[in-house]
Amino acid sequence: MIRQPLLILPFDHRSSFSKNLFNWEGELNAKQNKQISLYKTIVYKGFLMAVKSIKNKKHFGILVDQDYGTQILQDAKKKGFTITMPVEKSGQKAFTFNYGKSFGVWIEKIKPDYVKVLVRYNPNDKEINKIQLSRLAKLNDYCKKHGHKIMFELLVPASEKDLKKVKTESNYDSKLRPIYTIKAIKEIKKAIQPELWKMEGFSKSDWKKVLQVIGKDADVIILGRGQSDKKVEKWLKDAASFNQIVGFAVGRTIFFEPLEKLKDKKITQKQAIEKIGKNYSKYIDLWRKAKKSI
Repeated sequence: MIRQPLLILPFDHRSSFSKNLFNWEGELNAKQNKQISLYKTIVYKGFLMAVKSIKNKKHFGILVDQDYGTQILQDAKKKGFTITMPVEKSGQKAFTFNYGKSFGVWIEKIKPDYVKVLVRYNPNDKEINKIQLSRLAKLNDYCKKHGHKIMFELLVPASEKDLKKVKTESNYDSKLRPIYTIKAIKEIKKAIQPELWKMEGFSKSDWKKVLQVIGKDADVIILGRGQSDKKVEKWLKDAASFNQIVGFAVGRTIFFEPLEKLKDKKITQKQAIEKIGKNYSKYIDLWRKAKKSI
């Protein structure tokens, strides 16, 4: 099976975008919504700057929401890049469709290369997971019927009980998260069969176990989870060892600091675009070098 690389710049953040960048919560007004749309356009321009001389455009892509980025999705699709859009409502503990029962209508408006769904799934949350699996089965049935590929973004958060048990988030990442992730994937695959999994990073030994459960037919990309450069680089280098892991979707680590400096008027729009482009290019180069070193 020949696997194609896929290096994505995701900026589909909505509630976290407004809260963490602008410190806005609750229902936003027209001026605030316009500001978010502008900042997402700046991220997209940074992406375009980084890939302006790229030949195979399908190896590069964006992940952005329709709430603020419909024109961006349309433009990227026209230019030949891989486009992905989310269907989950932002900031919810349990997966909920962003546009309710009419989610399919919104998918057909864009017809993305991948329909992306983010799910927070700790296998110990039995009641919430039962609801999530039912909704995921509906999404799976729709996408299979209408020929849409699914990108499944899996986050396996620690509960308070988990953190009490292992003391720190770092201990949870190394000790419990791999075990929980394997259990989560087994349960999730009964409801939905994604073509692409967007995953948190693991050690090489844990990756072997996780990939075995995912199965050979699906590709995998690494997310950034808003972590430091150092941590994301470690995740990417470890992941590059596996043929099944074809790329990354790193967002906040790339764009957040430039946008924050722009908001605080420490840099100009042009400088923010250039910085985002350079940051994305850096991860492209890092991934390519890591793959070549295998």
